[in-house]
Amino acid sequence: MNLVKKLFIANIIVLFFVLAFIVYTAIKFNSFLSTPASTVHKGLYIEVKKQESVQKLIKTLKNKGLIARSDWFYYYLRLSGEARNIKAGYHFFYADYTPEQVLDELVSPKIYTVKVTILPAFSLKRIIEILKSKDLDSEGFKKIAYNPNFVEKCVGYKAKNLEGFLYPDTYFFAKSENPKTIAKLMCKRFKEVFREIKKSDNFTNNDYKKLIIASIIQKEATNRRDMKLVASVIYNRLKKNMFLQMDSTRMLDNKSFDTYLHKGLPPQPICNPAKEAIEATYNPISSDFLYFISKKDGKMIFSKTLKNHNKNIRKYLK
Repeated sequence: MNLVKKLFIANIIVLFFVLAFIVYTAIKFNSFLSTPASTVHKGLYIEVKKQESVQKLIKTLKNKGLIARSDWFYYYLRLSGEARNIKAGYHFFYADYTPEQVLDELVSPKIYTVKVTILPAFSLKRIIEILKSKDLDSEGFKKIAYNPNFVEKCVGYKAKNLEGFLYPDTYFFAKSENPKTIAKLMCKRFKEVFREIKKSDNFTNNDYKKLIIASIIQKEATNRRDMKLVASVIYNRLKKNMFLQMDSTRMLDNKSFDTYLHKGLPPQPICNPAKEAIEATYNPISSDFLYFISKKDGKMIFSKTLKNHNKNIRKYLK
C-alpha cells in the first residue's frame, strides 16, 4: 500500500471519528436541552438584574440547581440568539424545568415585579387588603377566594373559602397577574407543606379540623414547643367537652367563631397558619394541661387546674 492510500485511509478514519464525535455531542446536547436537572417539582424565584452578565446569570442558575451544565447552557444561549432577549426582573421557575423551559422563562415578557409577603397568622381579609395595596386584582381574588367551586378545584376540598389554605410566604407576581394564578400558587405552597407533614395528598374532614386548630395555635403561640403544648390544651379541652375559650377567636367580627360562646371548634380557620403550627396539630406534646396564659414577654405558662391558672393570672398579668 503506497503512502497516498495510507494517508487517504487515515483521513477517512479521522473523519469518521470526528463525525461520530459530532453526532454523539449533538445527541447529548439535545438530551441536555430536554432533560431537567432535578426531579423535584419545587417553585423558586430568581432575579435577573439589569445589565447582569450572561456568565453570572448562568452561575446563579447552576447554583440554584436549574441547569446541570453551565458550558452547554452558555452555548445554547449563544446558538439560539436569545441572550439579548433575556428580561431583567424576577422570574419564576420550577426545579424540574428543562433548559429549554428555563430559557423560555428568561425571555418571557411576563416579569414578576410585584413582591407580596404573607406572614403567618394573616387572614384572608388581610391578604386581600395587601393585594389591593400592591395594585393587584384584589376584587377578582376576593371573588374566587369565596367561591366554593373554585376552592374545591384549587385545594381539592369542599370549603366555603380559602381561609387557611393561603400559605404564608413571599411571592412575586406580574403586575397584571390573573387572580386565579395568585390563589393557585398560594394554595400550591400549602399543599406542598401539607404533603411534607402528612406524607399524603389526601385532605380529609379531619385534616380540615386540624387546620382550624392550627390557625388558632398560630394566633396563640410563637415558638414550636409552645405550639405543640397549645395543641395539647385544645385537644384536652375538646375531649372533656369544655369551651375552648381561646382569646384569638374573640377578636373576630363574627361571633359564631367565639369559643367562649360556642363549644367545639370555629366553623373554619381564623387565619392562614405556617408549617410549625400545622405540624403541632399532628404532633402535639402529650400533657394534662387545660389552661395557659401568655406573659407580656411572650413566654407562655401552662397549668392543669383552674386554681393554678387563676393564680398565674394574678401573678403574671395583674
